[in-house]
Amino acid sequence: MNFIKLFQDYDIPMLPDKNGTWANVDCPYCDEEKGHYNLGFNCGGNYYHCWKSVHSYPIQKILSDVLSVPMSSIPEILDQYNGGSKIVERRKSKAKYLELPTDTFSKAERKYLKSRDFDPKYLHKKYNIVGGGIDGPWKFRIIIPVYYQGKLMSWTGRSILSKKKLKELGIPRYKNLSIEKSVKNIKELFFNIDNCKSDTVVLTEGAFDVLRFDGNAICSMGTELTEGQINLLSNRFRKIFILFDNEPEAQEKARKFGLQLSAIGVEVEVVNFYEDFNVNDMGDCSKEQIAIIKKELQIN
Repeated sequence: MNFIKLFQDYDIPMLPDKNGTWANVDCPYCDEEKGHYNLGFNCGGNYYHCWKSVHSYPIQKILSDVLSVPMSSIPEILDQYNGGSKIVERRKSKAKYLELPTDTFSKAERKYLKSRDFDPKYLHKKYNIVGGGIDGPWKFRIIIPVYYQGKLMSWTGRSILSKKKLKELGIPRYKNLSIEKSVKNIKELFFNIDNCKSDTVVLTEGAFDVLRFDGNAICSMGTELTEGQINLLSNRFRKIFILFDNEPEAQEKARKFGLQLSAIGVEVEVVNFYEDFNVNDMGDCSKEQIAIIKKELQIN
């Protein structure tokens, strides 16, 4: 969304940042003198953030008040400054019901989990995690099922092969069940959301982060969040701690989605205990370090 051009065309005093990522204008809701430019619109993510206070208005209302135009005009304006509408055929989930490919672990899969200090029986009992078997499309993978409201929607498979072997064979470490074969697209959901009982949650990148934390945590299957995932978070949780991997790109994504969620009224904290522990992710944390995280966040 080209907010910079939009505000220029409507003669709205605006201060873009040096990278052209944010278009900053005066916030119509803050009791501030003009010229503070405290309301920023992100040109890449199509969301806003007030640097002075939190506003949970829909972006359409914010733009209506900033531009001094009726709400009925906003859809056409959004279309125009997004570069016009384009009809794209979306992949759709077609399955009505799913069954996991197996109901147990192979000897190699069990050995892999134990080598990472996991109890296969516990993972199967609590999360219904199984192995992919020794043959077929899910062979040599740990199957991590994604449930929503008690129904199996999809799954992802984590290879038990070494990094070297994966590179030699040219296969990915993680493989999701295709959208068409899923009941619902896995990127519209979160692993372990059904097990979360409070309105506060830790959002991590990967499923093994959730398994290591073994508490009120979910994962987004990567550092990208879809609109569906953002809506699900905002409807389900009051407060979210974003705990992405200790890498610059992941931390930047955490801040980006933290701002986006804050803009729609969710209380968000971006935290990075991994930097303090000198590790990369939850999988590298000891039990003592995870206990510290839970205590600091006051979450189980």
